[in-house]
Amino acid sequence: MKPRFYRPHGALTRFVEYFWTFEWGERDTVRTLSMFATGVSGILLQHYDGRPALGSTVSARPVSRGGCPTAFVYGKRTRPTQTFSNGPFRLMGVVFRPQGLRMLLNTDPVVLNDRSAGLGEFSREPLGDQLLNAKDDQEQVARLSTFLRARVEGARAEDLLVTQTLELIRRDIWSIRVPQLLKRLHVSERHLERRFVRAIGVSPHQYIRILRFREALHLMKAGRFDRLSDVAYDLHYVDQSHFIKDTRALSGYTPKQLVTMVDAGVDLPCALIETPRESCIAATARRHELAAPKSSFHEPGVS
Repeated sequence: MKPRFYRPHGALTRFVEYFWTFEWGERDTVRTLSMFATGVSGILLQHYDGRPALGSTVSARPVSRGGCPTAFVYGKRTRPTQTFSNGPFRLMGVVFRPQGLRMLLNTDPVVLNDRSAGLGEFSREPLGDQLLNAKDDQEQVARLSTFLRARVEGARAEDLLVTQTLELIRRDIWSIRVPQLLKRLHVSERHLERRFVRAIGVSPHQYIRILRFREALHLMKAGRFDRLSDVAYDLHYVDQSHFIKDTRALSGYTPKQLVTMVDAGVDLPCALIETPRESCIAATARRHELAAPKSSFHEPGVS
């Protein structure tokens, strides 16, 4: 049970990383979706038979009582939280490139950090209803793609300094730090932080911290370590205590707890579906047999 990924086409590739869909079919089971710090933003449609399926409590309360809206735009998550399902659900969404939220939706990314806004705030048409009424996943992806393509012509300009900064971070995430960025870019820390926060929503330091944590998750999922201390060493944490502190702050769990979760859980772009404890134990026992996960993209006919 894995999400399906769809590549953007044409002009959207400047703004969109990918579209994705997922279906959870188990009935009469409460599932916890743990949302860690991701450093990404996007749009999400969540429902089952046209009704909200995720909520802030295990009863998956409707939005009027504190649950999740059916369709919404979400900003970058900088701290962990949880949501729940008490039965089947379907998810469909888009993940933006780092500057995509500001450029394409013309919104301040800081305002949406660790929160969301209804999709209706960004569309004059009932886009959420159109997505719910689509006949299948591919039509949903096509409709959302059409909505986003219509905004390309009026998109904000890309901040090229931030783009260069992002490239340096991606290339050297295992070891890069802010002082190195400043030296390579020949700018002051204040100037870089102001531009970066305006375009991305978080500071360069926070963004590096989150991406380094995500790299740790990838290493855990792939089983590419003999001891957890190897992960901290490979990612150039100052020491083991800093690794534990960052992991707790960005996931809510210790590294030891987290490795069992990622082994057994279902990894989504927006969350990790937790599995029962016995499944976590079994998955940990076979961790070294796991191969690195591979993403497979599908072609929905989106242009």
